[in-house]
Amino acid sequence: MGKTWLSVSLAQVLACSGYKVLIFDGDFGLANVDIQLGLVPTYDVMDILSGNITIEAGVQHFRGGAGLSAFSFDVLPGRSGVSAVSGMDCASLDKLLLSLRLAKQYDFILLDLCAGIDPITRHLAAISDQLLAVTTDEPTALADVYAIMKLYLRDRRRVGGDDMHCQLVINQASSHRSGIQTYEKLLQACRFFLKWEPQLAGTVRKDSRVPAAIRKQSSLLETFPASPAAVDVGRLVRQVVQGNLPAME
Repeated sequence: MGKTWLSVSLAQVLACSGYKVLIFDGDFGLANVDIQLGLVPTYDVMDILSGNITIEAGVQHFRGGAGLSAFSFDVLPGRSGVSAVSGMDCASLDKLLLSLRLAKQYDFILLDLCAGIDPITRHLAAISDQLLAVTTDEPTALADVYAIMKLYLRDRRRVGGDDMHCQLVINQASSHRSGIQTYEKLLQACRFFLKWEPQLAGTVRKDSRVPAAIRKQSSLLETFPASPAAVDVGRLVRQVVQGNLPAME
C-alpha cells in the first residue's frame, strides 16, 4: 500500500492525461510492479543488462480501461526472488537509462526504487531528475525517510546536482491536515540537522479501497475514481507535472 501502488497510480493518471509513461521497476530482488498489474513478463531488466535481449523486447505493455477511458503505459520489469543487486553495476544502469532518454519515447520515466539504502538504490535516487520520498506518520517510517533524505543530499552533491529536487509524499494520512503536520515534523528535523528544507509534493489519505484493489490486482482509479486516495493521486500528478521526472523511494 506504499510506493509501488503510488507509482502505478501516478502512471495511470499521467497516461490518462495523454502522456507517454514507462515504469522502471528498480526494486531489484523484490520487484512487484508486474504483480500489481497482473502482468506475467517473459523477460526483465536483468536480461537487458546481460545483453540477452533488447530494451524493446524487455518492455511490457499494459492496457487498462475501455472506450474513451482506455489508457496504456509501459513497464520495464525488475527481477524478484534473487539477489540481483550483487550482479549489477551503476555504469550499466546509467547506460540503460541514457538509452531510454535518448530514444525520446516517453514523457515520464518513473523509477520505482526499493525502500533501502543499498548503493544501486542510492545512485538511482541521486541521478533522478526528481525524487519523491514516500512515507507515513509512523515513527519508524519517519526515521527511515529522514535517513534516506540525509544520504540523498550527500549523494546528490557528489554527482554535482542541486538538492532542490527531492519532495515528500505523506501516504496513508488520516487527513490532509494530519499529513501536513507530519511533513512539518520532518521539515523541522531537516532544518535543524541538515540545514535543508524539502518541499511537500502532496498527501494521500488513507483509503480502505486501496488494499482491496491491490488484492484484486485492479485499479482504484478505475473502480473508485471519486475515492479519497484516487482524488489525492490526481492532485499529486498535477504537482509533479509542474516539475520533472519522479523516482519513488
